[in-house]
Amino acid sequence: MIRIRPLRPEDREGLCRVVERQGNFSPLEIEVALEVIDAALEPGGNDYTVLTALGAGNLPLGFICYGAIPLTENRYDLYWVAVDPASGRQGIGSLLLQAMEEVIGRQGPAHIYVDTSSTAGYAPARTFYEKYGYRVACVLENFYRQGDDKVVYRKEVGRVPDSPGL
Repeated sequence: MIRIRPLRPEDREGLCRVVERQGNFSPLEIEVALEVIDAALEPGGNDYTVLTALGAGNLPLGFICYGAIPLTENRYDLYWVAVDPASGRQGIGSLLLQAMEEVIGRQGPAHIYVDTSSTAGYAPARTFYEKYGYRVACVLENFYRQGDDKVVYRKEVGRVPDSPGL
């Protein structure tokens, strides 16, 4: 059984392994992902919220990292979602995404944005987001490097509270 809960310090080592096992993350992306996990563990306010997926024995199997976009109202960036390849295809990424959407949606209508690469290695990520209702908001050509576009997806979550009798 998979449990989703907020990140705790004891999750760090297992999540480091999850990030390092990803086949499509560059060394720089791995470094940034670990920096984000460390920032989320710092006491006090920070820009990142991390939810951890735990398997048997509280073994971290994946995580999702998101945060409010500064200077906006109810707009969020989904920064990272990663699942241990050995635990892939078990719905862990879906559970993490749904948990994040539920947390954000409790606050009322909100928009979630996620950026990804247009390269072949990120095709599964694009398919995943599209499967869960994320739609392409824009494509920034040659953003990361020549031939590697930035694809920005968007989804609205939450609902408008019912209006009292009109």
